[in-house]
Amino acid sequence: MGKVKLILTLLQGLVRLAQRQLLKISKQPWVRRYMRLGHGTKGVFYGLIGLFALNDIIHDQPIVAGSEAVLADLDSWPLGSLVLGLLAFGLLGYVLWRLTQASVGPAQADTLSVRQVLQRFGYVASGLTYLGVAQSAAKLSLNLAVDFDDTIEDLASFLFERQVGPWVLLSVGIGVVAVGCLYIYGAASGGYINDFHSDLQRPVRRWVVVIGKVGIAARGVGFFLIGAYLVKAAYLVDDESAGGLGNVFDELDEEFFGEYWLGAIAFGFLAYAVYMIVAAFYRQFPTVTLPPRAKSC
Repeated sequence: MGKVKLILTLLQGLVRLAQRQLLKISKQPWVRRYMRLGHGTKGVFYGLIGLFALNDIIHDQPIVAGSEAVLADLDSWPLGSLVLGLLAFGLLGYVLWRLTQASVGPAQADTLSVRQVLQRFGYVASGLTYLGVAQSAAKLSLNLAVDFDDTIEDLASFLFERQVGPWVLLSVGIGVVAVGCLYIYGAASGGYINDFHSDLQRPVRRWVVVIGKVGIAARGVGFFLIGAYLVKAAYLVDDESAGGLGNVFDELDEEFFGEYWLGAIAFGFLAYAVYMIVAAFYRQFPTVTLPPRAKSC
């Protein structure tokens, strides 16, 4: 037991050391600017998703949306490789922010409740998601092959080969629905709205908050629908019903009044884009401090 306790103490010390170093790095002015660039790039990315969806709706074309569609379309632009390279570089700034949050946030390092642990897992999942998008964008910019297969659909196919697979997928779907509900509640209550510097004038700030609530609610609806279609896929044991945001847009396009729902979500994504771009300039990053080192006896 003594050796186990010693090992745990050493591991805790190494984790605390890594946290302090990451916190020190994250406070560097150039790192903060890079993370702000990440916020703006994420906003631009969501804006492109919304614009592409609206373009398909206006021109009565099959809805092709989602991150994969955006990247594939950008790759066909005259300067697509340059745009994709910049997109990859910018999104890595947001990945850095999410991993920093996961390491030294959302509160003091010595007060980890269940809610805070789940929050940190959420930050890691978010960071890894945008890391995947950045990786795909970087590969396309270098003319490398990218596999655009829907990871969620592949996961559903894998699970359906197991007896408990549908139940696992059902649980995941319910969890994603819950995440969507949290986003919608956070938007309505204002809990998910960032704090802004006083440099942002009060009337402008009010509008930014309203726009941010619309955008965050739209993201919540997106998560809710992704989860709902996962539940549907589990119930029908149909992997084609499972998928990410692109699949949601495809499925909605076939529903009654689906175009109106698609249009509302697309406008919401545009609102989220505006909100994130403003946040890139005026967001007030939370102050995070670690507990002082324990004094040795």
